[in-house]
Amino acid sequence: MASSTQNTSAINTDLENLYHIVLTTSHIQKDPNSEIEKIRIAGTYCTPEAAKVAAHSCLFDSGYERDWFSQYEVDPAALESYKIHQRMGLVVFAEASDGTAFRISISTTPNIDHLTTDNDDGRIATDLYYVVQTNIKYANGDEGQDRDVNIEGIFLKYDKARAFARSVLLSKEDGITKGSFAEYDEAGDNERDCGFGENVVVHAVGNGGENYLISVIKGQTAESVKLSEAAVRIS
Repeated sequence: MASSTQNTSAINTDLENLYHIVLTTSHIQKDPNSEIEKIRIAGTYCTPEAAKVAAHSCLFDSGYERDWFSQYEVDPAALESYKIHQRMGLVVFAEASDGTAFRISISTTPNIDHLTTDNDDGRIATDLYYVVQTNIKYANGDEGQDRDVNIEGIFLKYDKARAFARSVLLSKEDGITKGSFAEYDEAGDNERDCGFGENVVVHAVGNGGENYLISVIKGQTAESVKLSEAAVRIS
């Protein structure tokens, strides 16, 4: 489906793409099949270089320390070995002693509406809501699953992001309706999720068993991620 963004400011320089820091966490001990994964968008940047710097500092900016992780990997060749959650743009994998796994990826989208920033670190400062699609394909035996996370749209208002999220899996042109799926669940108008994870407003199962999750996620600053992660550690 086509992506959608909304303009936050006019600019003189036409930047072709935007680069988003996607932070995902899962807990193998509590969820052996990695069915549940928490997704946060930790920032949007104007250049891949700025995004890579932010990705490598993301966990530390969020309040973690290197010693807290039993494993911390940034080598591209080593990252190829993490097949359970294989995804494009993976730049950091970390695992805590309690089994919590952190994956930081960079997702690239076209800068359709020419967003920009005056920040020296290249970060887009405007509050944004992201429509995120997660595709999960289950493999046989011990191969686990392939899980791809893609940002489909960026919006200034939650309501507009939510309206777009309803249409991501559907297409009048291609004849794809809710009935095209083996299962299709959608959050009600006054609900922020449909029972399949935090911020997941649409869940569908394809006829081949593949799962699709559509989430509406508000972007977070490093400080807000820090507070959220601190709350998780305390609980």
